[in-house]
Amino acid sequence: MILRIQPELVAWTAGLVLLACMDPHADLPSLCVWRWIGLGKCPGCGLGHSISHLFHAHWQESWNAHKLGAPVLAVLLWRIGQLTKSQIHSFRHG
Repeated sequence: MILRIQPELVAWTAGLVLLACMDPHADLPSLCVWRWIGLGKCPGCGLGHSISHLFHAHWQESWNAHKLGAPVLAVLLWRIGQLTKSQIHSFRHG
């Protein structure tokens, strides 16, 4: 049964849980490959912090970290709901 769980559902859910648990003010290392190779910030830099701020109800800080944090969170929650619905259907009907 565990092999039938959709990896995309696990990945998005785990990612959002980690962002919800993360302290957005903590000085954590960046996961941006562009920064690692010295190219500076990429268009996605700050998105994770923005979503983490949303989970902590820091609306202004979320907006300041990345303008697309709220829309991206909405899309991810919609996608998780869609995948969960599909997963439940596959468990019920094989």
